[in-house]
This record gives sequence, C-alpha cells and structure tokens, in this order.
Amino acid sequence: MNMIKIEGLDILLGTFRIMDLHIEIHETEFHSLLGPTGCGKTLILESIMGLRKPIKGKIRIGEREVQGLPPEGREISYVPQDLALFPHLSVRDNIFYGIKARRLEPKGYEEHIHVLIQQMKVAPLLERFPTNLSGGEKKRVALLRALAVRPKLLLLDEPLSGLDPSIKAEIQQVLKTLHTTLHPTVLCVTHDFEEAHFLSDRITVFMDGIVEQVGNKEDIFLKPASRNVARFLGANNVYLAKVLKRDEHCKRLILSVNGLHLSLPVTHCRNAVGSKEEMDLFVRPEEVMIIREGKPVKESLGHNIFEGTIIDIIDQRRYRIVHFQTLHGKILVEIFIPNYAFRNLDIGVGKPARIALRDEAFWIMN
Repeated sequence: MNMIKIEGLDILLGTFRIMDLHIEIHETEFHSLLGPTGCGKTLILESIMGLRKPIKGKIRIGEREVQGLPPEGREISYVPQDLALFPHLSVRDNIFYGIKARRLEPKGYEEHIHVLIQQMKVAPLLERFPTNLSGGEKKRVALLRALAVRPKLLLLDEPLSGLDPSIKAEIQQVLKTLHTTLHPTVLCVTHDFEEAHFLSDRITVFMDGIVEQVGNKEDIFLKPASRNVARFLGANNVYLAKVLKRDEHCKRLILSVNGLHLSLPVTHCRNAVGSKEEMDLFVRPEEVMIIREGKPVKESLGHNIFEGTIIDIIDQRRYRIVHFQTLHGKILVEIFIPNYAFRNLDIGVGKPARIALRDEAFWIMN
C-alpha cells in the first residue's frame, strides 16, 4: 500500500523550480530522498509538511489529499536540520509538546513514550534543558518528540549532519532500531549515500530538480541508471563503451573501451543494446581482482584479464584503493581491496601487475 503519493508537484523558490515531481512511499518503509546539496530536497519536505505551498500537484497521505491542509492537519512529524528544540522547555516538556499542541489525551501516549524513552536512553536527561545537551543527545530528543505523537509520516531533514563519526554511527543505529521495532513510515532527506544505504528500504535519487532513479538500495548502488547517478554515488570506473558484437550464442557482449576489448554477460545491461551502439559502462571496483604472481586463475575469470601498472595506492584504513592503468588502451581502473587481501599481494606504485574483472563487475547503464 502507498502511504504517501506525490503526483505532478511543481515547487517554485525564486528562480529555482521543481517540475512534475512524482514520488511514492510505501507504508512502514524507510525511504531516502538522496541527492547533492542544493538540489531542492528540503523544498520537497517543506511542501509535504505544509510549510511551503506548491504551484500545483497533489500530495496524498493514505487516502487523503493534504496539499490544501495546514501543517497541523496532516498528521506528520518533522525533524528539521536545526532540530527546533524549545530552549526554554525541559527535555520532558519538549517531548510532550506535540501532544499538548494537538490537544491529545496524554494518558493515551504515556506508555508509548515510556518505551521510546527507554529505547533512546534519554531517561537521565528528562529534567535538563537543550542548552545542556550534546549534539547526539539533542538528536535523540528531537527524534523522540517527533515519534511521541505516533505520526502517519516522519520527515527527517539530514538527520545525521553535524555529528562526530562515533556519535553519527550511534544515532544511525538508533534510527535503524526504531524503524525495525516501531515501523513508522519515514521519508529522509540526505546527501550522504552511505547513510542512505544503511537506513533505507528504498531510495529516490534526486538531482537538479529531477528524479534520476528509484529502487531498493541494491538496485541504486549496484545498477545505477545513468552516468550522473554513478558519479554522484562516488563511482570512478565509468567509461564510454562501444558494442562490437555478441558472442557465445548471443550470451555475451564484446565491448571496446578506447581499444580495450571486454566481454560481459548480456544480462548485465539495463536495457537491450544493439551492435555498434555506444553506452556508459560501470565497473564495480570491489569486483576487480589483482592476480597474485604464480597463482592459477579460475576459468570463470578468463574473459577479462589485463596487464598494466599500479599508478597509486591509497590507504582508507579498512581497505586500500588501488589505481591501475591497463597497458593497452591506457584505461584507469579503480580497485577496492580489503586489508586482509592486500597483505597477500606483492604490489607497489610503479610495479607491473595483472587484473581480472569478474562478470559481476560490469553494468551497462544505457
């Protein structure tokens, strides 16, 4: 069931315009609106919340159209980037503020709020004021206040921004646990693709006022729809390739990238492709293997083995990024290698090496 449905929404802010926006969010799912800073994500949240009036279009929450309702009539909770905690109210009073503002019966929510307080570990903070809280504590209180009224929809605007890495990881886990146990319907705006990957059931990639791709996180990160999406997600192995022919009873494609020939399964294409056609090819860096000297190579890897040189090695603490340039075609390939595997490789900058590309490495985006 679609909990939220946005149909043909137009939003205007000065000269910036979002046109004909369509988004569907399923009931109880954690849905991330993922895109670069300044692409209009917050404008969409404000329109759903009722803080900004769209030029046209419909916003449905459940069976109701709400674009004409005031914010308090939409049964939505919103956690903005600045959290908007009331500095003159204690943590306890901040938590119960929404219940009092909506004139709800507090007794009907006490047990629910008690469970939230225990889950979010804010019991020792109830008599404090926001000025005496850390950044992570403020995030917990703002989330608890938003969930206290049992909203039909929870909107989060960059919920993990401005936090130290350790606190960010902690709040991220809190969000994950809350969604797993309480099953609220969540729309989260973020530019952090690692955050979106950890938290989301589905993701809408939004760039330059346009929805570029919608899907589960495996589709988004493993099968990007376009060069724009791949680049935004940090993919560097994106190449313009030309189809040369089909091979092995039409089960494989032979591509040329700057004269370098690659063989990949036909099924690793977003759409059907024809001979001589040019397309964007994505090579997943974690699916590229550096071949150890003297070690036999599996037959399944024999389609794509290339010689070249190690150009650079970057230590990312838990893994290494290796930049490899092929001897033929001078193609630069980025490779991710876990530390345990890197320790067994005798490689260094400037040294010759061989790589093998697994079939799983390839994705044609056109």
